[in-house]
Amino acid sequence: MLIVTDPAAGVKSGGLDAVRRQTDGRDVFVFDGVEENPSFATIEAGRDAALRSRAELVIGIGGGSPMDAAKGIAMLAANKGPLREYMQGRPLEAPPLPVACVPTTSGTGSEVTPYAVFTDRDQRNKVGYSHPGLFPVFSVVDPELTYSMPEALVIHTGLDVLTHALESYLSEASFGLNDAMALHVIEAVLENLKAAAAKEPQAMDRMAYASTAAGICIIHGGTILLHIMAYPLTVFYGVPHGLANALLLPRFLDFMREKSWVKDKVARLDRFFAPEGGVEAYLENLGVQTGLSRIGVKEDELAIFAEKTIVKSDVHITPAPVTEAEIVDIYRASL
Repeated sequence: MLIVTDPAAGVKSGGLDAVRRQTDGRDVFVFDGVEENPSFATIEAGRDAALRSRAELVIGIGGGSPMDAAKGIAMLAANKGPLREYMQGRPLEAPPLPVACVPTTSGTGSEVTPYAVFTDRDQRNKVGYSHPGLFPVFSVVDPELTYSMPEALVIHTGLDVLTHALESYLSEASFGLNDAMALHVIEAVLENLKAAAAKEPQAMDRMAYASTAAGICIIHGGTILLHIMAYPLTVFYGVPHGLANALLLPRFLDFMREKSWVKDKVARLDRFFAPEGGVEAYLENLGVQTGLSRIGVKEDELAIFAEKTIVKSDVHITPAPVTEAEIVDIYRASL
């Protein structure tokens, strides 16, 4: 089997040692070359490691990057050719190797989804991929493995949980049961994220639960415009994914409040944030200062960001009239 992790998370969290203890006596190889937002080249290097080790199972240990990388490696290990061809629509010739996940952050929900996101550094683009064979065959969600996260990571990954739930709730693909789950997750995040950032164990346990539950929500409802608008902030400016979502959240909700055809749902979200003083006050209370100009974004980049966003499939389940011009307006209002 091949363990896929990054140079720090697997060791600091204790996840790598825990998995090794459970697999004692078996041939176990480790690929720990995963960076944040794994590149096409990293996935192909991991594929080579899987083939050299003759892996029959790939285990991702860490946050979303190692878990997504594990899925990409499992896919390529069973299929010939470069990752780019599959990202461009080439069908898989064989099912991916089985994947297992051990999350060490409370954020992406990758441990329960058939999705993975990779970074095309040549095109400066984040690319999502989905296939039923990427559903983990099993996952181990142990909140204690998240206790080593620094405060900033707790907040950033927690905001990813929040936006997963919020977007899946607003999505045109959602339905009654998914709505209920998403609202439950939002409530859990609002009640626990601040305390989790202060390393209160019970709150961190609840955030681990919320992360997995939010992953289930996006299986059914997906993510919508907010998530894909955040991708360029990560690729061009290195903003952590959850934080990138948060920087755009206030103005995205303004757009949905004004232009969407689910204004009743937006109003319900507003009621969740009302005790916090509104969404911007909530973010500020977590130490998140909105304003894209703070990270260096310039107005002449906004059209490029919009071009990279409008082609994503998430646009089609966003319950609002999304055009490049509207996307630019949201970015501009977020400056």
